[in-house]
Amino acid sequence: MNKKDLASIRKEFKLGSYVLPIKEVYSVYLKKDNGEIITRELEHFEMMEVEKRELYLNNFKKVLTGTLDSKIFELDFKESSGDEDGEHTQNILYQALNSGQSIAEFGDKIVDKVSKNYTYDTDVVINFIKAEYYNADKKKGNEDSPEEYVHAIEFILCSVNKVEIPKKVLKFDYAEMRFKPNSALDMVINLNSPLDGFMFPSFSSQYVDVNKVIYYSQKAKQINSAFVQKVLNCTIKPTAVEEKESFNAILGTAAGGKINSDTMQEIYEKMNEKLSEEEEDEEETTLDMKQVTEVLGESGIENPQVVKSAFEEVCGGDYEFKVRNIIPDFKSKSIKIENEDTSITINPHDLGSVKQVVNKSGRKCLLIELKDDMVVNGLKLETEKMEDYI
Repeated sequence: MNKKDLASIRKEFKLGSYVLPIKEVYSVYLKKDNGEIITRELEHFEMMEVEKRELYLNNFKKVLTGTLDSKIFELDFKESSGDEDGEHTQNILYQALNSGQSIAEFGDKIVDKVSKNYTYDTDVVINFIKAEYYNADKKKGNEDSPEEYVHAIEFILCSVNKVEIPKKVLKFDYAEMRFKPNSALDMVINLNSPLDGFMFPSFSSQYVDVNKVIYYSQKAKQINSAFVQKVLNCTIKPTAVEEKESFNAILGTAAGGKINSDTMQEIYEKMNEKLSEEEEDEEETTLDMKQVTEVLGESGIENPQVVKSAFEEVCGGDYEFKVRNIIPDFKSKSIKIENEDTSITINPHDLGSVKQVVNKSGRKCLLIELKDDMVVNGLKLETEKMEDYI
């Protein structure tokens, strides 16, 4: 699933959407202290009050909101084994979609896994929905028969939400026509910021993959490993930041700890070309060890054995980097150049115009080729002769 697929389904979480009809909603209140279930509620979505439906829709939409490999992760299920703690989650979710039964029975099994394997800091309310998404694949269709390329994808979405104690306030009670303090028993469910969540199965415009699940993390660049491994029974996946750090470690080793700006710009541009190809065919662009070695070699870092050794040490020989995670954004000033005293940001296209040099006195200087005059606090800097400094 890519960002285009996510955006397509996310925009359909709205009232009256014909493309995404929601069948039922199942909510479970789980106590943090003892894992006790306080209450369960199963409702047909269209039978709810409009205001309640809007709150749920916003909650479900949040689970599909965020940057890929930062807050949204496509994860692989582990292979089911005999020593698995309880029924495998993939089996539970698959049966929930294909049994024709209510989601409640299967939702309880997931809640039980949460209760046994992870304790949140507060009470939580776990919401489940069972819905359909009518996905259109325009590549396979034709103008005369649009119905031929529209197919229904049934899915389950889950959100784990924090229960909060409301602040003590004075409210006006219209029923009694008087002012009075609110009750501490009126617990508030924070539907705007789910703690964890997932959608099953993963899918794109071309296929459905029941071997993968879409996981949502409340905090960017942080995965709830207990939830992923014990509740979802999935393998942990590196975040975008972790992938970039791993690639930089390999690059640093291959370059001998230092690299010039021209070489770095060439590496990034070659990889960005591959990323542009991805946008055309809508497939995730990845680089394995052989391809990374080739790109570095074409850019002047011809140390295949060093690259191979570093690659295997950092992430294993069969690992594949997602290109979008390891290169800077070419549409913004995403390159940061810094030391303890100075920090500047530039566009990756301009990286080659930056040089670190040493003057006659042995002092290091940052040399930047400029197209226009520099401005400081609204004033243009005076142009001085380089000879005065070098």
